[in-house]
Amino acid sequence: YLNEKISVIIPTYNRANLIERSVQSVLEQIYDNLEVIVVDDGSVDNTMEVVSAFRDNRIVYHKLPINQGVSNARNVGVSVATASLIAFQDSDDRWRKDKLQKQMEYWQQHPEFQMIYTAYLYHAEGGEALKVPSTNVKGNLEGNIFADLLLRNTVGAPTMLMKKECFLKRGGFDTSLKSLEDWEFAVRFAKDYGIGFVEEPLVDAYLSHGGVSSATGAYYESRCKMIAKYKAEMLDKGIFEQVVADILSRAQNSGILEMVEKMLMIFLINGY
Repeated sequence: YLNEKISVIIPTYNRANLIERSVQSVLEQIYDNLEVIVVDDGSVDNTMEVVSAFRDNRIVYHKLPINQGVSNARNVGVSVATASLIAFQDSDDRWRKDKLQKQMEYWQQHPEFQMIYTAYLYHAEGGEALKVPSTNVKGNLEGNIFADLLLRNTVGAPTMLMKKECFLKRGGFDTSLKSLEDWEFAVRFAKDYGIGFVEEPLVDAYLSHGGVSSATGAYYESRCKMIAKYKAEMLDKGIFEQVVADILSRAQNSGILEMVEKMLMIFLINGY
């Protein structure tokens, strides 16, 4: 793998004030055999000017006519990618300079994996940085982690590096989800493929206004859809009741228990 080209896909929507940092952190990678595909998801700000100000021929700017969401933008980015390896970055996050280098070195040592992800630091507004996955997470973080991912998410999209052919075989990101699309994709990927983990945080993720992480309702809807979709597998692993209890407990703490109970019931009855 060591000199293989990587296509890095960055979906963005009206983030002209943030995307420069994100793109710069990819261009500054020690591992520099890459192309950077910025998929502008119908922005109406000056994103194009910010991106074109980078005088780097590794950048490909792809503008979509209307906004269709981050999952579609990532899938489009993969469809125009020229490399056999793909990675994803978010327009409001920052990679450490050695991110790709360390992932590729780890892959060299563990060729049995089809994806390598890393830990990351999650920076909430005005709060301290939290490491994800945290050191007290129980269960497996690499190898066959399908059952572990059914319980909880440890794989953030900006940490993923994988084989393009495996991404395509698993059908890409689910465009019907308004949140948790990276979690659901990781679950689907892990069902068929082994995943490797670099435990050093190599990505800084930031909670920005209007970011994917900030929509509570979308979170619960997507999680209920995932529970309905993977109910049989959760029952098979003996974790279905634990997963349902977890989401209902979170909903109660958020003061929306009744709403989430109804939503979950609808998806479980009607399917997803």
